[in-house]
Amino acid sequence: IFTSIAIAAIVSTAATQASARDLVVAVADPVGTLKDQMCQRFVDSVGEELPDLALNYVQGEALGSAKSVMEQHVSGTVDIFCNELVWFANYVNDMQILGWGFTFRDPEHMVAFFDSPIFDPIEEEAISKGARILSAKPTQPRMLFTKEPIGSIDDIQNIKMRVPQLKSYLELWTALGTLPTQVSWSEVYLGLTAGGVVAAEGPPTDAGKQNFHQAAPYVTRTDHLFSTVHISINEGTWQELSETQQATLRDLADTATAW
Repeated sequence: IFTSIAIAAIVSTAATQASARDLVVAVADPVGTLKDQMCQRFVDSVGEELPDLALNYVQGEALGSAKSVMEQHVSGTVDIFCNELVWFANYVNDMQILGWGFTFRDPEHMVAFFDSPIFDPIEEEAISKGARILSAKPTQPRMLFTKEPIGSIDDIQNIKMRVPQLKSYLELWTALGTLPTQVSWSEVYLGLTAGGVVAAEGPPTDAGKQNFHQAAPYVTRTDHLFSTVHISINEGTWQELSETQQATLRDLADTATAW
C-alpha cells in the first residue's frame, strides 16, 4: 500500500512539474501581426481553460529572429512557439517542401497534405528533434513586393531579392533568376529603403504591417507559396504535462490556428 502511494505521489509530481514554472511562449513576429494575434488568443484561452498552467508570452522579436527562437525552442529555452511551420525545415529536411515554389495548388491542397499519412513521419522527426507540432494551418498566399513593376519573369532576373534564412527559399529564388539575399524579417523594410535589396516577398497582411508596400510599391500576385501558422511545444515540456493538459492544449492550439 505504501509503495502504491509513493508511486502515485511521484506520478502526480511529474504531471504537475510544468505548472510549477511559467512556460515561455514566443512568436518572433511583430506585435499586431496575424501570428501575434493568434498566439495571444492561444495564451488567453490557456489562461481560461488551464489556470494552473502559467504562460509567459514574450511578444515581438524580443528573443531574436524566428530562426533564433526556433533554436531556443528545440533546446527547451522556449517552451511554446507560434510562427510559420517552415522554420522546422532547419531540423527536419522534408519540411523544406513548405518553402518550395508552386508545390501546393491552394490552401485545401496543403490541408490535405497535413492530414495525410505522408506528413506523419515528418511530424515524428520533428518530435525526435525536440519539438511537437500541436496544430498547423495554411494562411495567405505570398506575394512579390518590388521597387519596379514586374510584367514577366524576365523582369526579376539578377535583382537583389530578400529571402528568409531557409535553404528552400534560397534555392527557389536562385532558380527563378534573382540574386537572393538572406535578411531577417524585421530588417526587410530597412533593406528595401536603403537599397540593400530591391524586392521581397511575403503574405500581404504581415508584409503590409511591416510597410513593405511603402518601400516597394509594386505588388505582384504570384501565389508562389502559401504561408502557414503553427503552434508547437518543446517535447521535454510536453512530457511533463498531464494527459488532460496535453489534450486541452491540442484543442486550444487547433482553435487558434483555425482562427
